[in-house]
Amino acid sequence: MITFDSVSRDEMEAMCALYVGSMAAVHDVELLREHDITHLVQVLEVPWIPQADDDGFTYHRIDIEDRSSAALQPHLEAACNYIRASLARGDNVLVHCQQGVSRSASIVIAYLIRDRSMTYDDAFDLVKQRRQCIKPNSGFVKALREWETACKLPRRAASR
Repeated sequence: MITFDSVSRDEMEAMCALYVGSMAAVHDVELLREHDITHLVQVLEVPWIPQADDDGFTYHRIDIEDRSSAALQPHLEAACNYIRASLARGDNVLVHCQQGVSRSASIVIAYLIRDRSMTYDDAFDLVKQRRQCIKPNSGFVKALREWETACKLPRRAASR
């Protein structure tokens, strides 16, 4: 597990108000509060981490394993919508998985592709600059490249 002893706290922030990290980040409540993080996107396989009803965080959960055969694409639209809505309200969002390497990075990259009109390569490079340990698995890279193509389609063509 990546801890904040081995990963700089500065390596969490993907862009203003959007963070990517590991389980260590979730367990460091002081760090979450320090960055005013109120919304968490948990990209984990079940069973989920128990949460307290009064912990002050809002959750969006994605049940997916970090395997190249796992279907990432069905989760992207809802995850991007959640991130977009949270950021639009001025909320800070942490997207995390177990190690903050593949699943969480993939969700942030998908958001950047769709909502910031970035290419996969540009989105990957931006997240990699902020969190050097990221490495989406090969199946997720394929899904993200397909996502990039789908996001470039004109709205009329995509809705047919």
